[in-house]
Amino acid sequence: MSGRLPYGKRYKYPHMIGDDIEIWERFVDKYPGYFNTVDYDWRVGKGMSLDQTWDPKIKRMATMLTQKRIDVIGWKDDQPVIIEVKKRVGLSTLGQVLGYKTLFINEFPKIKTPELMIITEIIGADDLMILKIFDIPVEIV
Repeated sequence: MSGRLPYGKRYKYPHMIGDDIEIWERFVDKYPGYFNTVDYDWRVGKGMSLDQTWDPKIKRMATMLTQKRIDVIGWKDDQPVIIEVKKRVGLSTLGQVLGYKTLFINEFPKIKTPELMIITEIIGADDLMILKIFDIPVEIV
C-alpha cells in the first residue's frame, strides 16, 4: 500500500496548523525523499456512537469528530510509519503514538505493522530517554 499524496511540501496539510506545519516542513526540507508517499489526518478507532434515534448525518459527524487522528502516515514502499508532529513533546505523546499503532493494527491487519516516529522542536531529556526505551525515533528539527 502507499499513501495518497506525494511526499513533499504542500500548500495545505489536512489537520495541521501553525507550529506543526513549520516543524513538518523543516523535516521535509531536512529529509527529502525520506518517504515515497504520505497520508494526512488518518482516522483510526470507532469514535463515539450515538443511539439509533439520532439523525444518521449527526451520528456520522459525532463518530468522525471523536475518532483518533494521526497527523501523518509516511510510506516507505509498503511500510507505514505513524508520525506525530508536535512543537513540544511530553509523555502524553508516547500514549498517543502507542494508541494510534494499536488502533491501526486492529483496523488494518493486512497492512504491515506500522513503525512510529515523533517529529518535534522541543523535548526534555527524561521524555527522550523514555521514548528511546520504547524504541520510538524522535527527530528534532
